[in-house]
Amino acid sequence: MQKIKIFLFALYFILQGCEREAIHDSSNSLKDFKITQLIDGVLTERQFTVVSPAVQNNSLKLPLVFAFHGAGGSAEQFTYNPTLDSLISNGEFIGIYPNGHSNTGNNGGYWNLGNEPTSADDVEFVNLIIDTLLSFSNINIEKAYAIGYSNGSGMVNLLGKQTDHFKAIAPLFSQQLISTGNIINNSAISVFQLNGETDDVIPLSGGNTDVGEFMSATNSALNWASNFNCNIVGIATTENWNNITIESTLYGNCDNNHEVKKLVAIGQGHEIGNYQAEEIMYNQIWSFFKDH
Repeated sequence: MQKIKIFLFALYFILQGCEREAIHDSSNSLKDFKITQLIDGVLTERQFTVVSPAVQNNSLKLPLVFAFHGAGGSAEQFTYNPTLDSLISNGEFIGIYPNGHSNTGNNGGYWNLGNEPTSADDVEFVNLIIDTLLSFSNINIEKAYAIGYSNGSGMVNLLGKQTDHFKAIAPLFSQQLISTGNIINNSAISVFQLNGETDDVIPLSGGNTDVGEFMSATNSALNWASNFNCNIVGIATTENWNNITIESTLYGNCDNNHEVKKLVAIGQGHEIGNYQAEEIMYNQIWSFFKDH
């Protein structure tokens, strides 16, 4: 633990030197940073990527959007996301893309929810990332949000329950594990939960799967709603995302003006289906985040 503290102390000064360069870049700035974490008694180097817009005003503090990749993936997948990249270019937020860990080191990264081939403490990893980001003067740590896909969705659900880093989260194509649902959260956040109706990896109805035992999508949303004293009778609406029907249920009047939104993509499996619908999805997520 002492070695980690020494490493972070040194990294603080390195980041101070990088800060102005990132602020004055003429286009989106992509930088990889490394953190040393103790995993299974071994100091292990882990990486996250920061994508920031060209900003001329040094005093402007931007929100943060974390994005957690799926099982076997990497941060790189989100750095190529055109919708997130466009929002960053427009100065909406700074993107933070962490890399998961694998015990074997050669099969991409995973987030440790209890059933993955990693023994990393990923809540600690995110805490270390937050500590590192505090060295930047152009971030608004009070406006931090998180998106997760599949295994990354399980991670943002866990972070929503175990930390107070985020004002809102967007778990995509995975509801809460039963173990996560059993955690009581004392601080209210807002939740944008999207599932595929025909998902055969993490079914809408939940149950035992190859990657863990899940609540149903409805019970997961209601679990969040009951944690924050929301109305448990939701308001149902239907949307159209480029010919994909989205059934939406909103649980409002939560503590601190938060809300829980459950969405189901009808006829879709473990992904949204097409680029245009995905573009709508990410723009809606950002609008949801800005409301909170």
